[in-house]
This record gives sequence, C-alpha cells and structure tokens, in this order.
Amino acid sequence: MRFSIARFALVAAFAGALFGAPVQALAQAPAPVRLTLAYDGHLIFKVLEMRFEEEVGPDGFAADVHLNSSGILAAFKHFDIAANARGRDEGGAPRPGEFSYVNHDGKRVRHLQVTWGHDQVAMTTTPPFSNLGEPPASAAQKLIAADPVTQLVRVTLASTRAGPCNGDSHFFDGKQYYLLDLVPAGAGELNDHARDLGLVNPIRCTVRYHEIAGFKPKPPEKRNGGLKGPITVTFGQLGAHGPWVIAQLQAETPLGYANILLRTAQLTGAKPHD
Repeated sequence: MRFSIARFALVAAFAGALFGAPVQALAQAPAPVRLTLAYDGHLIFKVLEMRFEEEVGPDGFAADVHLNSSGILAAFKHFDIAANARGRDEGGAPRPGEFSYVNHDGKRVRHLQVTWGHDQVAMTTTPPFSNLGEPPASAAQKLIAADPVTQLVRVTLASTRAGPCNGDSHFFDGKQYYLLDLVPAGAGELNDHARDLGLVNPIRCTVRYHEIAGFKPKPPEKRNGGLKGPITVTFGQLGAHGPWVIAQLQAETPLGYANILLRTAQLTGAKPHD
C-alpha cells in the first residue's frame, strides 16, 4: 500500500508532518466548524496537489483528503487517492472511528476500510494484500495508533502554544504502522502568501519518520521512507485563536528537495479555539 503519510512529498512525505498533539476538546466547538485547505507540492516542478476538508462538531469529526500526482510526476508515478475518516469525541479528544480510501495508481484500484473498535481494529481491502509485512502490525500497535487523516484533524485542533510540535505520534494506515517524532525547532517564518491567507504565530518543527511494522524487511538505517534527513515543517494558526495548519513543508529526497506549500485556506463557522 502507498498511503503512508510520511511519503506524501514526492509520493508520500507530505503528511510526515501530520502529527497528533494534545488537542482542544471537541465539545468546545458549539457549532460545526469547517476547515478547507489546498496544497501544491514541488520537486523543481509541480508534482502533486492535495485538498483537505474537515468538519468538527460537539460529538465528533469528519474529514476528507484528496491527493493526486500532477505535472511530470503523473507521467511516471500516477496516483489519485480519496481518503476519509470519521471519529468521535472520547474524553474531549478526536479518536479514530472509521478510515477508508480508494487509490487509483494507474495499474489497479484499491479500496480499503479500517474500523477502530473498543478492543480491536478491523481492516478489509480489495484486492487483498499479498502480505501484511514482516512483522505485521500487532493488535496492540493498531489500537494505540490513529489513521493519517485523523492525525491531521488532531494537528488542526492542537491547543497548546507549542502547537503540534510535541513528541511521538503513532500511525496505522490499514497495513503499515509507523512513528513520527516531531520536535520544536524554534520560531518559524511565514511567506507573504501565508500571511495574506491569515496565518499568524508561526512555529517550526523537525519530523523524523520511523517504520515499525507492516513493511518489507530492511535494515534499521533504511526504515526512513527514503528520506535523506528530517522533514522541516512550518505551522501557523489561521487567525489568532484559529486552527493550526501546515504552511510549508520541506524534505530532502533522493530526487532533491520536496517543497509543499499552502495554496488556499478557508474557515467557516465558530472557531474550535473560541
């Protein structure tokens, strides 16, 4: 499977920055809040587009992501991924419930669905995976993790001044279980376009990606998704008390530096931090 969020910058490293930090209680959103973000990814030329939309209310959340290759990348590595997650408010924080996606990679179409229950995580996929990795993700690992889309919702609702820069986060995408270690790296800087969109309070973080289970066997030094160093992410808030969003992401890949930039941002309804 290729929905590993840490690979979205060039096929995946974008959401390597999508991190589950301490979050604002969903119950503090008195009415539905809708956030829509659009990104462009560049490796010298534009190579991908991503659109993210979430709605948060008193009882839970719903979020959708559409990611597709663009430009020269589409000629060599086609992908078109539509993913969604639905979750609940459990103790004042977004918890995974259902996660699904459809991926058109130019050769086949894969449908996958993951459901988090009280004591187990169930997965179905068509076509079936030829294997679930060596070793496969364990039941315990799946339960402590969240899907990539839910993790992005957690980013937007981070409630501390440090924002999303705060330690390890556990991901399970239906097959692969991996960690992202996100560490504060000082004050960030917003470009003119991000400021025009209304972003303030920039912070910078470094993110390291670690493959744990559900992958092909490889030596420890190769369990980094092919990245040549940590990912650097600049976050900002959409308004003084608004949600945290990724303003810019940079990662060194074997093909050069990948750069992901926020193109549009729109927030409607009451703000989650009001």
